[in-house]
Amino acid sequence: MKVVVVCGGDSSEREVSLSTGKAVFEALKANFSDIECIDCSNIKDCISKVVQSKPNVVFIALHGGFGENGQFQSALESLGIKHTGCSFKESVISMDKFVTKSILKKNNIPTPEFLLIRQLNQIELIDFYPICIKPQSEGSSVDVYFANNVKEAKPYIENLLNKYGSALIEKKLEGDELTVGIVYDIILPIINIKPRKGFYDYKNKYTKGATEYIVPANLPKNILDLVQSVAYSAYKSIGCNSYARVDLILEGNIPYVLEINSIPGMTATSLLPKAALSSGISFEELVKLLVDKA
Repeated sequence: MKVVVVCGGDSSEREVSLSTGKAVFEALKANFSDIECIDCSNIKDCISKVVQSKPNVVFIALHGGFGENGQFQSALESLGIKHTGCSFKESVISMDKFVTKSILKKNNIPTPEFLLIRQLNQIELIDFYPICIKPQSEGSSVDVYFANNVKEAKPYIENLLNKYGSALIEKKLEGDELTVGIVYDIILPIINIKPRKGFYDYKNKYTKGATEYIVPANLPKNILDLVQSVAYSAYKSIGCNSYARVDLILEGNIPYVLEINSIPGMTATSLLPKAALSSGISFEELVKLLVDKA
């Protein structure tokens, strides 16, 4: 069986994707002999290289952009090529934070109050502060800002409108930042994320030693059970049936879902593999499971 790992892409998360691709490629060597790693620059390049490689399974190690928003998944599925991770539909939903949160709200799954702004004059509609301002469809905490009032918020929102055409406004919560990995209905141990300074931004995510990870999270069992239950409900609400990571904030013993990552980082030290290792699943076993299930 030939396995092709696809990474790179043209999103703001390209460097993260290359790290994921390299780590997955090396880990797959433990169980597969016919493996290839493809670094592609755009969707046309990716599809062309995949077709030329004639894989049995594509391991999608792309983050953000066409690799995570459903375009690449749709192309593979239309070509009859099996791939890891979520299908086209779940990828489209999870990459759009506004759509994801709308589905969560409809299903009575806790999520911070939110509003999507497409024009600057809509800033007047924000009636909850402090707020978190973020792109509608980006990852790795790229272009995430916080504001305590309309004066602070205006330049951030204007920047996002100019750059992305929209800005997602979310009520800023205070509490433990948690993440729950789910792999084919296996709910992994909860990780408590504790940045040593500031919030869990791009720098704290990818700078060694900048963040402490407590796994499993040191919380009362009833809270742990509740967090895992809410995370699993969120995972299923968008139709996930492969693997994903659900990020939450625990405020006042209520776990609020922030977002669902359909292609979480997959280096040996990334969050989902950390959680898997805590439950006895090595990185090599994890990537083999994802390929076998695909």
